[in-house]
Amino acid sequence: MIDKSAFIHPTAIVEDGAVIGANAHIGPFCIVGPQVEIGEGTVLKSHVVVNGQTKIGRDNEIYQLPPSVK
Repeated sequence: MIDKSAFIHPTAIVEDGAVIGANAHIGPFCIVGPQVEIGEGTVLKSHVVVNGQTKIGRDNEIYQLPPSVK
């Protein structure tokens, strides 16, 4: 279920079964799996992948990991 007030970027993939809360923001190239719950007001920045049985609460900001530097 995706709340009507949530923003899903056109390049993001939100699988059936995922729950996206009110005023959440799913950024470019994100992938949200079917067992994921994203809380109200939470922001996934670009290229974030959330999968498995995962619940993220309200008003969080999630960023991608920077590339490893060797």
